[in-house]
Amino acid sequence: MTETRVIKRYNAYYKGWCLAFGEHNGEYEESRDINWLYAEDRIGLILSAELRKKAQHELLGHTAPLPALRLTDRSVSFNTFDYPLKDASDRDNLERFRSFLLTHAEIHMFLSSHLIYPPRTRILTFATQKPLIIMYKEMKPLRLIIDPQPGE
Repeated sequence: MTETRVIKRYNAYYKGWCLAFGEHNGEYEESRDINWLYAEDRIGLILSAELRKKAQHELLGHTAPLPALRLTDRSVSFNTFDYPLKDASDRDNLERFRSFLLTHAEIHMFLSSHLIYPPRTRILTFATQKPLIIMYKEMKPLRLIIDPQPGE
């Protein structure tokens, strides 16, 4: 059965501001479209420049209807943009992301950064705690749609 949830979204008060992602596990390869970062209470996605532009427009833009993030066993979709997963690593990471999103009652989405990645790198962060209210303002929520895995 398809699972639908609401994720609270936040945008920085000033362009370019963001919190540090913090200590985490994950591997960063500049050639990958999606790099996955893991911490105890958050998961981050470092997107390639092309995907980042689409995601920021679709997920963090001030669109009239509620934006949607859809996870299937083969792709990640931002509203009308569909990104097919490239390999087994992406599919494994998506399953871990899916499990994280379904395990926690409330999820918050915002941009963060980290000093060990190239300058201006932004991390699309999904966390169990909301970001600092003095830096971020709440926006309209995001609709999360998680399609069942085959055999569920």
